[in-house]
Amino acid sequence: MRYFTNVHDLGDLKSALAEAFEIKKDRYKYETLGKHKTCLLIFFNNSLRTRLSTQKAARN
Repeated sequence: MRYFTNVHDLGDLKSALAEAFEIKKDRYKYETLGKHKTCLLIFFNNSLRTRLSTQKAARN
């Protein structure tokens, strides 16, 4: 999948979840998965806690 902007872009939700669980099992195996990728964060409401937790997740 090149671009993901909507949950409907996934196609098969079960296979996407299976892949996510596989990545979560051994996260160091996939260290380069997000290399040279950009994560865009858009916040419509002022929520510092939400912004900080999402930024932390994007960096990991």
